[in-house]
Amino acid sequence: MKFCFKTIDEMTGYEAFCVERLRSEVFVSEQKITLPEIDDEDFHAIHVFSLNEEKDNTLATCRIFKEKNGDWYLGRVVVSKDARGMHLGSKMIKEVHEYLKEKDVKRLYCHAQMTAKPFYDHLGYQVKGDIFDEGGVEHVLMYKDL
Repeated sequence: MKFCFKTIDEMTGYEAFCVERLRSEVFVSEQKITLPEIDDEDFHAIHVFSLNEEKDNTLATCRIFKEKNGDWYLGRVVVSKDARGMHLGSKMIKEVHEYLKEKDVKRLYCHAQMTAKPFYDHLGYQVKGDIFDEGGVEHVLMYKDL
């Protein structure tokens, strides 16, 4: 499984559509998250994604971006219903780690949904701080030293 790493300017319209369709299906329709799905971070994020063989659906996607303070964040991590159980999420995040190590990034943060915390635990992330609400869903700040 190959993952693409592209900014919004590098993505084709079709790739951007497929990525956003998956994010909307899972975060808006499935999880009922109340925050806007598309935000300004998408403009400067690096979008990581893998399309199916037919190139008409995204199997897994996430985004990584650098905050003004220099910290790197991982977000919008999602795997399609059809691809769950294939360990695409773990494979994708491990590729993100390697990509960022090559760019000399030392630490990666994420706002992990509490239901996804075991996934991040397994990948070596550590909790920093208390549980907080984001879009009606409990989250915790986690980080991984790369």
